[in-house]
Amino acid sequence: MTENQLRHVRILEGLHTVETAAKALGIGRQSAINLLCRLKKQGYVTVQGGGRLKRLYRVTMRKQRRRDPGMFDILNKYSPMKLAPWYDHQVHGTYGPEEALIDAIQTGSFRAILASMRLFNHITNWPKLYRLAREKDCWQKVGALYDVARMFFKVRKMPKGYHHVRPKKKQFLIGDYPTVDHRFRPIENKWHVPIPFKSGDIAKVIT
Repeated sequence: MTENQLRHVRILEGLHTVETAAKALGIGRQSAINLLCRLKKQGYVTVQGGGRLKRLYRVTMRKQRRRDPGMFDILNKYSPMKLAPWYDHQVHGTYGPEEALIDAIQTGSFRAILASMRLFNHITNWPKLYRLAREKDCWQKVGALYDVARMFFKVRKMPKGYHHVRPKKKQFLIGDYPTVDHRFRPIENKWHVPIPFKSGDIAKVIT
């Protein structure tokens, strides 16, 4: 790495789009693209998204080893609202939307759980999702999020056999946040899971 490139990496360390990288360095968009591509080849940049989704570039001072897509990668791939990873989520073996959905719920993060609702249109293995949720005792939360998601987004249809509800006790998605939107009250009553989202929150994950 040249001294000039090292200076650029120090300035850019973190998560960027092409536009924010260009602004941070005071250069043109094409120059920023060329720089990020060079740094990617050298191992200082990894890329998330692409296609219809905004491409995100993670710049680090240390070379990054190739890694399998984890929870943040999958959430950012399918959700219009992008998340800046707050820890390095390493995965081993098969990992897809089913695993990412459960992991997002387990974080207890408002933004991660909100973004995770966009995964319901990419669930292809409902038995696996159900098994994973049962292992983490969060099927009530999965069911509640599914019912919220299908109010606003296109989702893969949940097989009838998984609609059964036997909630033993109330479960909270995020802390002890209550339901604040009256439209979600029937979902809370069905699954015993309060829905803390407001209309403005939902708008962030609608394309």
